[in-house]
This record gives sequence, structure tokens and C-alpha cells, in this order.
Amino acid sequence: MDPYLYNLLIIILILAGVILIMAGAIVLIRLLSARNQRVYRQKALEWEEIFLDYLHSGLGLEEACRRMAGEKRYYWLWRFFAPYLEVLKGTDFEKTKTLCRELGLIDHYRGKLRRGRPASRALAARVLGSLQCRDSVPEMLNQLRNKNPVIVQAAAQGLARSGETETFLPAARALLSHTFFTYEGVTEILSGYGKEACPLLQEGIETEEEKLPDPDHLPGGRVPKRKPRRGETDPSVLVSIMTDLLGYFRCPGSLPLLGRLLERADDEITVHVLKALLRFGEVPPDFDLKPYLQHRYWVVRNFSAKTWKLTGDQQALPLLEDLLSDRNWWVRFQAAEALRSAGRPGLAILEKQAAGTDQAASAISTYALSRSEVKEPS
Repeated sequence: MDPYLYNLLIIILILAGVILIMAGAIVLIRLLSARNQRVYRQKALEWEEIFLDYLHSGLGLEEACRRMAGEKRYYWLWRFFAPYLEVLKGTDFEKTKTLCRELGLIDHYRGKLRRGRPASRALAARVLGSLQCRDSVPEMLNQLRNKNPVIVQAAAQGLARSGETETFLPAARALLSHTFFTYEGVTEILSGYGKEACPLLQEGIETEEEKLPDPDHLPGGRVPKRKPRRGETDPSVLVSIMTDLLGYFRCPGSLPLLGRLLERADDEITVHVLKALLRFGEVPPDFDLKPYLQHRYWVVRNFSAKTWKLTGDQQALPLLEDLLSDRNWWVRFQAAEALRSAGRPGLAILEKQAAGTDQAASAISTYALSRSEVKEPS
């Protein structure tokens, strides 16, 4: 036989063997996974009956622990309890937490948090946060300084669920400076702190506000943007996030603070303050909308036009009329909607502009008038 052909056959056989081994390994892994799923589902059904008896029917803690303990209990038990911990409150939550502690779940994941692999430490932070394990808060705070962004993210998520609201600012700064999360992603994680964080949000804004540059003393009135170095936090971004959360939670007593913040706000913060006011459904005392209807930044003009409905300032109607010819369609649309909600004076402006020669103002006014009928205020 030709030696070249012989070597080629050997190589083909080796490759075929490798492929068969890999295919066999994949099949074996899938079979084991399917078996584990079947075993878990069976155990979960048994645990559900035990857990509900413990929660509502007087089954003792010791007996519940004895009946729920078993092989692979930590991972499987966490998987079982996680949905309950999302929804249970008060006494039921505390009873569930006690059961998890007695089953060894808390001690196990505290150990993982200290010395596990990155994936294990990330899971441990989420577990301990969901269980509101206050003893683990110092350890999770320490993990915020980890170089692995996944661990930082998990630690922040755990702290947000822990009920320890004083960790808000460290978690916020770590997410902004040590992870690659977008602004929206950071805000979503921090919303886990809940309305109980309102006092800290207000305190945080007052603290970070002092670090903001004064836009009036900068060229063009704009705050120059630079990308913060790793470990730094842009105070403008942090204030924007806290402002959004103030509005999201409708924190009581925040309107005067938002009014003061507008005096130091750059363009982006101004947008977030106006969005927060829309969520509150009211404006701060002595709030004057007119400067924002004439703002250089179109997004501010857009949200200012939406905010007009909260003020009903008749003196601002000429400014809304000017915005009907704004270069941005969304600004024109919001101005027209505000005028449409202003009763007869606003409708008169729309009718005049619809018949006018300015194409942009005429088009948006005609569109607004074609929408649903607006009743005049009684």
C-alpha cells in the first residue's frame, strides 16, 4: 500500500475516533443532565409539600430540615427556594430564611463568597442578597472592589436585595466604575433597593451636587464630557441615576430638592429632573418652565413641553407656539400636544398655525387638530 495513502487512512481513523468520542461525551452529558432534571423535579415536588406544611400547617423546623436535606441539597435547594424568596414578605419570608439557614444554605454560600471561583462567588452574592443575609454585607462590600466585573455586578445585586440601604452609594459607584453596564442597566440594578432608599437618594444627591461644575461658568454653558478612569465615578451620571430613582419611587418631599438641583444641572441632569417631575405629576414650588422651553438642547425642550401640562402656565403659550416650528419633530409634536390640552387658547393657536405659511408648524398643527376631540375646561 502506498505509504501516503496509509498515513491518510490513519489520520482519518483518528479523526473519526475523536469525533465519535466527542459525540459520545455530548450524548452522555445530555443524558446525565436529563436524569438530574428528572430527579430534581421529583425532589421539588416532595419539597414543595414539606415547605408548604412548614409554612402554613405547623410542621416543625427540625422535621422540615430532616426531610429536605439530601444529596446536592445546596444547589438544588437554592433553585427550589429562589422563586419563593422573590415574592414572600414579612413572617413567611423570615420563616423561609430560617429554614434556609438551618439547612446550611447560608453558611455554604458564605464560604463560596469568600473563596469560590468567580462564577460561584457571583452566585453566592445573589443568593445571600436574596436571603437578606446581613452578616454577609461586609463581604459583599469587599467584593465591590473585585477586578472581575461579573463579581462586582453580583455583589451589587446582592446588596440591593439585602435590605441594607446604606450600601446604595458604594454599590452605585462600583457599578459605574468597575463594570461595563449601561446607565439603564445600573439604574435597574439599583432599583432593587426599593423605596426605603429614598432618604439616602436625597442625601446622595445633596452630596454629589457639590461636585458638579457650574454650567454658567463654562464655555457655551456646557459641561465638557470625559470618560472617567477606572475607579472614578462621574458625579453627573450618579446624580442622574439617583434623580431617576427619586422619580421612580416618587420619594416624598423630593420636589424642593429637584428644584434646587436644576440650578446646578447640566443638560443631561436637567432632562432627568424633568422626567422625574413627570413621574411625580407635579412641579416644585416657584418652578418657572419658560427658560426650559427655550433651552438650547432639544431633549430639554421636548420634556419641557410635556411638563407644561403640570403647570398650565398660560404665559408660556407663546413659547409653545414658537416650538411648533422647532427643527426637531418630537419637540414640535410635544408642543402641539401641550397646546391641544390647553383648551380654547391652545386650540386657537393650533388653528392659526395650521392655516399659516410655516410648513413645519402648519403640518404639526394640522396633525394635532386631527387627533381626538379635546373638551374645553369648564
